This record gives sequence, C-alpha cells and structure tokens, in this order.
Amino acid sequence: MSLIATLLPDPLHVLRLQSAVRDRHELRECDDWPALVRTCDRESVQLAVIDLFAEGTASFEGIRQLKQRLPRVAIIAYVSATADRCRDLFDAGRAGVDGLVISDEDDTPRLLLAAVERAESRSLAGMMRRSFEGVDPLVADAALLAVARAHERLSPAALARLLAQPRRVVTLRLAAECFPSPQRLLTWGRLIVAAHMLEDRHRSADRVAASLDFPSGSAFRNTCQRYLHATPGEIRARGGASYVVRALLRHVQSRLSMAGEPRSRSSTRSPTLAI
Repeated sequence: MSLIATLLPDPLHVLRLQSAVRDRHELRECDDWPALVRTCDRESVQLAVIDLFAEGTASFEGIRQLKQRLPRVAIIAYVSATADRCRDLFDAGRAGVDGLVISDEDDTPRLLLAAVERAESRSLAGMMRRSFEGVDPLVADAALLAVARAHERLSPAALARLLAQPRRVVTLRLAAECFPSPQRLLTWGRLIVAAHMLEDRHRSADRVAASLDFPSGSAFRNTCQRYLHATPGEIRARGGASYVVRALLRHVQSRLSMAGEPRSRSSTRSPTLAI
C-alpha cells in the first residue's frame, strides 16, 4: 500500500479515486498546494493526484514547484474538461504532469486504477518489478510489499498474511531463492524507499528517517552502514533506490553462488542487475 497525496476539491473525485485504489494504496487528502507539498515532503509519497484547477485557474506554478522540490513524485491531473480549459490541458504535459484523467470520461474504477498504475510504473514500483523478473513470484511479491508498505512497519507475520501464506512457507520460499529472511527483507524494503526519497536532494536524512518511522536519524544511519556500508549521502550520490536494489540483488547472487547454483528454481532466469 503506497501513499498517494491528493488535492481534489470535488468530493466525488475523491470517492471515485478511493473506489479505484481500494486497499492497494492509502490516500492523504490535502486542502491546498502548500499542504500537498508538505505532505509529499514529509511522508513517503510516490504519487500526487491533483485537480489542475483546484484554485480556479490552472496552477502550473504549483506543479513546477512540486517537481522542482520533489522530482521523484509522479503527478496525475484529475480534471473536469470544458472548452475553455483545452489549452491548459494541452500544456499540462509540458508542465510536468505524468498522467491525465478526465472526469466522467475516463474515471471509472478500472480506468482510474490503470492511470495510477501507469504513473506508478514510471517510479519506484516499476523499477522494482523489472528488477525481480525471474524470481519466484511469491518472493517477488514479498519484496514488492516490503517496499510498497515500508511506511507501515510491517512485521513478518503481517507480511505473511498479506501474501496469504503461512509465515513458515514465506520464510522457506525466501530461503530457497537465497533472499533475506522476512524481517531483514522488510528492512531492505524500508532502505529502498528511504533511498528513493533521498534522490530528492531537498530531503535530509533526518526527514527521511522520520517519514519511515526509524527511531532516530542515528538509527537510520546505523542501518545504512550495517546493510550497505554507506552513509545516506553516499547512497544518494551512488544512485539512490537503484543503488540499494542492486546491493540487495548482489547479496542474493552472492548467497546463490555460495549455495552452489545452478539448482532447480522457479524460473531459469536470474534477477537482473540492469536497473
């Protein structure tokens, strides 16, 4: 369940979006542009769904400021189209909007969810799915959940429930693919999201630590050192989320080598390092 920040004055648009994403994503409703920027800055938001005309006229300046401050946040414009707005809608793409949803035209639950998933695929979730091609589907789902729900501080038992599998089965399947244990995989997921947030240079390590509910900035830095042998600044400089995912996959491949691969696997392909 990733976080979606919204700036949607029309309650009907909020209800339609909630109906579309259901339990796949969690919404953070904002009343104005400053609140939207603060929410995206302070929490692990990957996607913002906005009414381009929330303030009456097209707010390209708000989009520009959000993209300038937090370029990794994808933006979907959800608007009511009228004849006098056509030029503004045409300009939305150049302003930095990643997707466009027209009210009463393409905002059925299926189409809305597809728009969210397209925008999401351009960000962290899409990169993760490509990175875990060739992995046991249950293991890939576990890794994706560790990332998508990093802000929830899942326990291994909660992860197993989300996968609809006994905890022991999840542990065994992860071990068979030489992935970390459930508890360590959840920490890797939080580190991947933290690294993604660090890619926005405005975000400090302490702010990222608070967003993901680490006990303190020091605890976050210690976790970075323990898992990655790097400081938050070095993680940012080395590529952010893609660097952490590569580190995880190198860890997996190292364990595969030590275990004497090749052996029977759910797929003949290995996890790709090309991110």
